[in-house]
Amino acid sequence: MAMSLDLYWCCAPAPAPTPAPTPTPTEIPTAAAAQCPAPDAPPRARPKRVHPNSVSELPPAAAEAEQPKRPRGGGEGNFVRLNINGYGRKRTFRNAQARRPTKCRSWRRQRAGGVKPQGCGDEEGDFVAEALMEREKKGAVGDVGILKAVEAAREDPSEQNLESLLRLAYGYDSFRQGQLEAIQKVVAGESTMLVLPTGAGKSLCYQVLFVSPERFLNEEFLLIFKDALPISLVAIDEAHCISEWSHNFRPSYLRLRATLLRRKLNVQCILAMTATVTTQTLEEIVNALEIPSDNLIKTSQIRDNLQLSISMSDNRLKDLMLLLKSSPFVNMRSIIVYCKFQGETDYVSKYLCDNNISAKSYHSGLPMKNRSRVQELFCSNKIRVVVATVAFGMGLDKSDVEGVIHYSLPESLEEYVQETGRAGRDGRLSHCHLLLDSTTFYKIRSLSHSDGVDEYAISKFLYQVFSCDNPMGSICSLVKELNSRKFDIKEEVLLTVLTQLEIGGQQYLRLLPQFSVTCTLYFHKTSPQLLADKDVLVRSVLNKSETKDGNFVFDMTKIANDLNITVNQVIEHLQQLKFSGEISFELKDPAYCYVILKKPDDLNTLSANITKWLSEVESSKIMKLDAMFALANFAVKGCQRTDGCSGSQHTQYIQKKITEYFSKNEATSDNDYRAQPHKSSPFLQADIKVFLQSNSFAKFTPRAVARIMHGISSPGFPSATWSKNHFWGRYVEVDFPVVMEAAKAELVKFVGKGE
Repeated sequence: MAMSLDLYWCCAPAPAPTPAPTPTPTEIPTAAAAQCPAPDAPPRARPKRVHPNSVSELPPAAAEAEQPKRPRGGGEGNFVRLNINGYGRKRTFRNAQARRPTKCRSWRRQRAGGVKPQGCGDEEGDFVAEALMEREKKGAVGDVGILKAVEAAREDPSEQNLESLLRLAYGYDSFRQGQLEAIQKVVAGESTMLVLPTGAGKSLCYQVLFVSPERFLNEEFLLIFKDALPISLVAIDEAHCISEWSHNFRPSYLRLRATLLRRKLNVQCILAMTATVTTQTLEEIVNALEIPSDNLIKTSQIRDNLQLSISMSDNRLKDLMLLLKSSPFVNMRSIIVYCKFQGETDYVSKYLCDNNISAKSYHSGLPMKNRSRVQELFCSNKIRVVVATVAFGMGLDKSDVEGVIHYSLPESLEEYVQETGRAGRDGRLSHCHLLLDSTTFYKIRSLSHSDGVDEYAISKFLYQVFSCDNPMGSICSLVKELNSRKFDIKEEVLLTVLTQLEIGGQQYLRLLPQFSVTCTLYFHKTSPQLLADKDVLVRSVLNKSETKDGNFVFDMTKIANDLNITVNQVIEHLQQLKFSGEISFELKDPAYCYVILKKPDDLNTLSANITKWLSEVESSKIMKLDAMFALANFAVKGCQRTDGCSGSQHTQYIQKKITEYFSKNEATSDNDYRAQPHKSSPFLQADIKVFLQSNSFAKFTPRAVARIMHGISSPGFPSATWSKNHFWGRYVEVDFPVVMEAAKAELVKFVGKGE
């Protein structure tokens, strides 16, 4: 899933050094945000909203009364771009008078003239160097008034001085809740945890570089900061990803610890930001980043200008059309429809277009240029609806989204809050509707088991990790796709296990950047033997390679170990030979690379502990989904339509349950309305027996059989092959552990009979 999981690196004031040439890293850069062009003419005023149907029961007068006055200066009110360290871009702003002007920053990087155009392979390292050059060239940026305000705020970060700077830079008269306190703590050099609703202005950026957490594996990249760029603050957005108990943790984020940031960057101040965090996740974050409990700034995690409604649907496509052609959605010009599956977005988008509603689909499977184009069209209000997966919205800064419709149930209340938070960022009343479909829910719940692993598989994988023949301290590698299929474990889960081996209670290994490790070398000018006499790397290649069709095939890590250099240095040397015309080469087999620091004393105990941890993470994910379903199910079946609830309008109830949810240590749900997967089926055992007999050529585990019965693709048993089987997905509504137990029993009988 494509998500904006970025680090913001903030430069301390220092004499501008002359940037040294930097090696070009191999990873793909993340573009910095820039503002989408607003339409030339002011957008038409939105007609008064009338809410006669079940989506919103507010009378017209009440709806009009709830419209807050639009703040001066634009959409977000992001206090975050106040550069009190004295560096940054010159900013301009407009006080647009239109009712809902378009405010949207795209993901494209906007640069001054003389740099590579987009798509030419420029890297984060180049962008760092450009930042240094820009700082050296300009020295100070902005008009005299702003510079004086910056100096005053730096000397005394009082409310008066900071608000003065805010007015000069952006035209706002005051900060939003939580913003001023966060700025003052960061200016004082205090690490801070900031929890604000989506769209409330979290992103505290000074001189902005967007850096993915994976960059911490790249020593060459880190040298840029060590040698040339002093760092006063590291700001971590989407900080909930640090915790394995969050709704969307990422292995690369697990490595973000205060000790690592200090060691790698010599930075003392950390700002962690998120919009959605439970008590348990919050504790994990502040512990990992060593943020004092007094430095937690937290406001309500859902804004009060959103009207929230839910309805049961037996025909979601039909009900979606009814929503879009009924008040209040019929009058909206900017709507996001969220779907769970990529194919669903394409299908729904086409259906809307066929019914004269301008729509485009958006998901991570589309080419980047297509996604950028969809976002541009949406930003400029040239299309009314974007039908998207969760991939759409991260980094989108469009304030005039008027409605969000969930075509599929979100996987957690955190996800629901984030996605509904895309609406109404300009402070005006906006509407969010969820179409509840129990069949789709069971399919999503089934997929929650796709990351699950067995202790036997983990044990075999760990044996492979530590069976590297190289001496301790040498570079080892595991080809991602090959090992994922071999152990029937998803690549991301393999990376999670490797990350845990690095940052757990005992450090067993050190992860390196991922590289393609199989290289095929072609010689064009000098013969291999003659070139080997002059080049030590070529000599090593000839000694360590196999010959196939007259060409040389070798493992990159073997050459790196033989010459005591990094894999990146091997690639750089091959590039030099290529530019001289001597060789050409091809790389394949992307792999995890690592260095073993210590081998475990008890591999079985380690396997059991990691398996238990992964199982707990999986259970937490399922509990979050069940809590989301219970809330929606109660709203449509159990709500008495009191205390402000009426028809499908359940704003007060949903806000109350969300507040309760985020104040607890773990996900819980209303027992009477939680999911009730079937605990048995009269034909389950017999169907598994028939399945095993008809597929006796395959080596199954109980989990593999259960996945097929649930219609879950896995690396060892992909849907491209197994979805053709008529048992595929047949038991999706039977609890997954029940199917696993039935499969285990039948496999024991099957093996016992020698079938």
